[in-house]
Amino acid sequence: MTDITTPKDHIILVPLDFSDTSLNAVYYAVEMANLFDDEITLLHVISKSKLQALFMNDSEVALLRDKIKHKLEEIKAELLEKWPNARVNTRVEEGKPYKVINRVAEESNCDSIVMGTNGANGIEQFTGSTTSRVIRISTRPVIAVKEKRTDPKFDNIVLPIDLTKTSRQKIDWAVKLGQKYSSTIHIIMEMDNDELAERKIRANLIQAEGIFKQHGVNFVTKLLDDREYPDHLGKGTIRYADEINADLIMIMTHAENAKIADLFVGSYAEQVVNSAQKTPVMCINPKPIGSFATGGSGFY
Repeated sequence: MTDITTPKDHIILVPLDFSDTSLNAVYYAVEMANLFDDEITLLHVISKSKLQALFMNDSEVALLRDKIKHKLEEIKAELLEKWPNARVNTRVEEGKPYKVINRVAEESNCDSIVMGTNGANGIEQFTGSTTSRVIRISTRPVIAVKEKRTDPKFDNIVLPIDLTKTSRQKIDWAVKLGQKYSSTIHIIMEMDNDELAERKIRANLIQAEGIFKQHGVNFVTKLLDDREYPDHLGKGTIRYADEINADLIMIMTHAENAKIADLFVGSYAEQVVNSAQKTPVMCINPKPIGSFATGGSGFY
């Protein structure tokens, strides 16, 4: 059986700004931590720009840090009431939130980042929300959560597969989650009018199915044809996820052949995160081919 190689389970990082959406992410993180025997770290980042705008002196900043730490500890206590075996850490840092989040994730060797997002609208689609910025540069998978679920599960996971070699890395993570949650993986692929591309798509689909069979993960397949799903893969993914009431969408943060236009209209990953109204989205930054995340299986 082919080994699935993903980062070692250690810590799930949960950035909190105390908004409803950031608190929603906590429930997902603690449930994942219990299944994978991870710790979770609740992180609040005090924005230096806000501190400068408030003209706080050192003692006032120290008092603010204490108040935030106390608030984090209250959330920790609430979690331990429901999940008494959970291992929860709290941490307060200062700086630009998205930079600090990624630095802490690297320093702590985090397994993943789970954070809330409201999605970006209007000007935010160009300037980028904190979650979008974390997704762009994170080397760790980021799960973006919007809606609250007190007992979150990943029973149905939507897994879009394309022709890029890095798509295999999503399959590794789908196996990892599928085994723990007893999920059904919904493999979706967009049909292509080009005959050669069509053959490659079907070949990749067969290989993906073989990996899930090897690891005992339930799956179904769906080919998105233009008649039923006339829009691009991003919209097709969200539409299909809504139709099956999916619990998670798994995507790469960008394709190997990302176009310069993406810098102006937003990446495929950001479009899916911003447009998925209720389904959490797991974004995986592709590793170089041949690195640990591909498992060395020669999927493509």
